Amino acid sequence: MVQLLGELGYPTSKGEMAARFGFIASDAGYCTLIAGVNDQAVRLIGLHKTYMYEKSGIHVRIIALVVRGECRGQGIGRMLIAAAENWAKQQGAGSMSLNSGNRSEREAAHLFSQRLGFTARSTGYTKIIS
Repeated sequence: MVQLLGELGYPTSKGEMAARFGFIASDAGYCTLIAGVNDQAVRLIGLHKTYMYEKSGIHVRIIALVVRGECRGQGIGRMLIAAAENWAKQQGAGSMSLNSGNRSEREAAHLFSQRLGFTARSTGYTKIIS
C-alpha cells in the first residue's frame, strides 16, 4: 500500500500507513480491495459508504484508486471500478464519485474516469486545520 499511495503522489511510511489502515479496517463503512503479484501490491481501490445532505440514499466515494505503473493499460483499473460498483450495489448505493487532482500528470486518470461513465461536476477545495 505504501508504494501504491506513493505512485498516487501521497508518500507515506509503513508505520503511518499501518496506523491509518488500522482505523479504516475497523470501520464497516469502508471497503479496501488490494491485489498483488509475488507479494507485491499492484492495485488498490478504497471505498467509503456515506450519506449526503443534498439527496436521499446511500452514496459511495472512491477514496483511493491506483494501479502500479508497469501494470497499467491491462484493464485492471476497469476491473477495480467494476468491483467497486458491485460493492456499492451491495450496500444499496445509488451513486458513486471520485476525486482526482488537478495536475497535468493526472490527465490520463481523468480521461479513464470519463470513459467509465464518471462526469466532472464540481471543484473541490481543501483546508489544512492546524
